[in-house]
Amino acid sequence: MRIAIVQAGLSAGGTERVVSLLAADRCRRGDEVHLFAFVDEHEPSYFYLDPSIVVHRLSKNKGLRQSGWFTTVTRITTLRAEFKRLKPDLVVSFLTKINILCLLAALGLGVRVVISERNNPRIQRKHIAWRLISSVVLPQADRLVMQTDAIVSTLPQALRKKAVVIGNPCDGSALVGSIQENFRVVAVGRLVEQKGFDTLIDAFAQIAESFPAWTLTIFGEGSDRVTLERQVASVGLTKRVLLPGVTARAGDWVAEASIFVLASRYEGFPNVLIEAMAAGLPVISTECDFGPAEIIQSGISGLLVPVDNVAELAKAMSQLMADVSLRSRLGRAALMAATRFSQPAIMEQWNAALVRT
Repeated sequence: MRIAIVQAGLSAGGTERVVSLLAADRCRRGDEVHLFAFVDEHEPSYFYLDPSIVVHRLSKNKGLRQSGWFTTVTRITTLRAEFKRLKPDLVVSFLTKINILCLLAALGLGVRVVISERNNPRIQRKHIAWRLISSVVLPQADRLVMQTDAIVSTLPQALRKKAVVIGNPCDGSALVGSIQENFRVVAVGRLVEQKGFDTLIDAFAQIAESFPAWTLTIFGEGSDRVTLERQVASVGLTKRVLLPGVTARAGDWVAEASIFVLASRYEGFPNVLIEAMAAGLPVISTECDFGPAEIIQSGISGLLVPVDNVAELAKAMSQLMADVSLRSRLGRAALMAATRFSQPAIMEQWNAALVRT
């Protein structure tokens, strides 16, 4: 089978990680895999890509706003030309706007399109025109891959029949045992409002004096870096709250952590939470839409706290920071809970969704 996989970029995001694993798995199954991304010609992939994957970099709109309608039309036209030339048996797309672009580009070409939503459709900000277009073209998808049952429940009834729930794959086995008791709270993600790092910094500031040996490290890059750095300075913790950027290799942050915290305001499915659990880390997460409540059993395999609640997040962190036996117990349970997201199991689910029987 010839497959065209389409995503926005090749950066260190959770979607890009899943795409790299899915593409490699399809190659192992004997498919001809073409990966399309809207990036500059020589931009490297943060995640390893199997050498047999054909990578197409489609950046043709330098200097134009990504959200501009001219750029959107150009991208649709470019994708349609690529689909006509390649004649794929299947198109698999990731993320809301890319999904719409692919469905429009494939209209009338007789190619199956499987789309994958990776975020919270209720909270994502979309122009009214995008919402209207979505309602018209989404029914054209052959199948919709969603990450949780809760996200499926947001779909119109007619679309739910086409939906399948597939979580994100993770293999933390190589990382287990590398975790050290280094008194470090770690968070990972884009430095944007969605991830709630401002709440995390405030919560850590509340308890920092009580736990002088502990530090907080937030790995990632994003538009809120300057704002977060100013916040850290304002609470007087520039030596104990670090923002070192993206790790050189995927997953390197695990070895830095004693506790992992997901402070997000919303998610589609938090990859880093599963990675932390699969590595045996004790985890704290906000009970945001969507994902964490379907992954963590609070008090058993991790701790769940309300979204944007500084006091409750500080309380949960102080509980774990003060109790090594609790950290150990939750870490072991987290590892067990993460096994259902093993890479082989998740790839089999993707195979069932992509291959018509």
